[in-house]
Amino acid sequence: MANTGLTVGVKVKEIATSRGVWQNCTVLHSDAVGLMFEVERTVAEGGQIENVVSQVLIPWGNIQHVVLVEERT
Repeated sequence: MANTGLTVGVKVKEIATSRGVWQNCTVLHSDAVGLMFEVERTVAEGGQIENVVSQVLIPWGNIQHVVLVEERT
C-alpha cells in the first residue's frame, strides 16, 4: 500500500498556499487529493476578538509547502 499523505493527528508547524499561511495545525485527513486540518486562530469581527477552531481542506496542488518541525539554535 502506497503512502498517500500525512498521518491523522500529526502536528504541523506551518501550511502555506498562495492565499495564506496556517500555523500550529493538526492533520484530520490526508490522501492523494488533499490535506484536511484543524487550526485554532484569533478572529476580529465587529470589534470583537474571538478564538475560533477552523477545519480546512486544501488540495495538494494549492499547497506551496508544509513545515513539520522547526528548531531554533
